Amino acid sequence: FTLGNCKSIDVKDKPNLLPYMLKPVTFLTTKSPRSLESLWPDLIYMIEQKLRNMPNLGKITGINELNYKLNANPKLRSAYKKYISTLTLTGISDKEIALKLGEEFKSPHFLLLEFVSFPCTKECPSDEQWLIRLKLIEVKTGENIYRARLSRQLDKDEQNIDLYQDLAKRMISDILEEFQAGLIVPWH
Repeated sequence: FTLGNCKSIDVKDKPNLLPYMLKPVTFLTTKSPRSLESLWPDLIYMIEQKLRNMPNLGKITGINELNYKLNANPKLRSAYKKYISTLTLTGISDKEIALKLGEEFKSPHFLLLEFVSFPCTKECPSDEQWLIRLKLIEVKTGENIYRARLSRQLDKDEQNIDLYQDLAKRMISDILEEFQAGLIVPWH
């Protein structure tokens, strides 16, 4: 079973990622798609482990550390929710909130994972489609340093819980491999 021709990865990044390497990164994520709720903690753990093993990333502030700080500070949690909502709905990083969050998490960059499931149009092989976006965002400027987008139209036979986990893992692995491949030191 492989991801077939329904898979597409679109990448946009800065031509030189060297200034962004080996810097601390806070890992942010949206809520899981309903069909993946029971698998989400394991998927997030897998992602964090892969990020921590990337040689060109600095210290990763993971979801547990993030949630610990958010749970201890309701105002920070509210700002975080507003930031994620604004970012996912408009694609724009709210600089004022980003600066507060970046200062709190001691990180000049955010890495946002957005994994959404939505109904598919009439040309799809089934009624469900998945979309994963991975964005490396500079806190100070709100600029997207790196963006990858992976979409997958699910086949009817893929729409069961047994296949969801494997498919989600493969898609996440694909987008993380693409990210790692792009995060290399350029020749000078």
